Amino acid sequence: MRRRHVLAWVGAAAAGAVLAWRPLARRQSRPWTDASVNGMRYKVLAPETTAGTRYPVLLYLHQLDMGDYPEALVRQVDVWFNTDTFQSRHPCIVVMPLLDQTHDPHGRTANFGGKREGGAGENDAIAALRQVLAAYPVDTDRVYVTGNSMGGMGAWAMLLSYNRLTGDKARLFAAGIPVSGADRTADPAVAAQRLWDVPIWAFHGARDPEVSPDWDRQMARLLSGRPTFRYTEYPALRHDAWDSTYTRPDVWDWLFAQGGGA
Repeated sequence: MRRRHVLAWVGAAAAGAVLAWRPLARRQSRPWTDASVNGMRYKVLAPETTAGTRYPVLLYLHQLDMGDYPEALVRQVDVWFNTDTFQSRHPCIVVMPLLDQTHDPHGRTANFGGKREGGAGENDAIAALRQVLAAYPVDTDRVYVTGNSMGGMGAWAMLLSYNRLTGDKARLFAAGIPVSGADRTADPAVAAQRLWDVPIWAFHGARDPEVSPDWDRQMARLLSGRPTFRYTEYPALRHDAWDSTYTRPDVWDWLFAQGGGA
């Protein structure tokens, strides 16, 4: 039987830190690895790995700063991605950038894109993703992005700029799942043309008072009939559509089937 390992950081968690193999006993909840790039902190959740295997990568973009941050964020995300059930069904590497919103609690400039202002957060999140892609055993044909609320806005923006088919900044993402998001910087008609063949499953609460579902509805209308596009609207939900989405096995079965002929 082959010995199993997990990737672990050796030395300080910083840009350019060296990675090494280190044995790790099986556990219910795996530890997150801390790292940074361009002064932005981020966390990485790696599965137990088998030599010679390359793993899909999920870039997760969080909502606005939570009160007990980032501890509350980790507790929230652990329920979705850091369980034996999820990782045994879809072993993957999760990358979670952490925006510093101490002086910008509404994310006006500190965001992941999709707003009228910002940019550095999106660039740094992509830099963190690239750092992981260079250091871990990854399947570069199966790199995905998802996010909720502010992160859902960022997911839409990144899918436009970094999708594998028409991305004008780089071609990274095979598919994505924006939740309770919108791209307020893009014309929906132009966005639909650029995302015509990009696998996307968008989710929104019909009663969302914070980020209107109008963007998702327009994309659903413009991409109606496209086999690569799905839209789910929850009639009874308000802004928090993510707990109902990220706990659905069929959502992840769909996502991890995209790209690489999987």
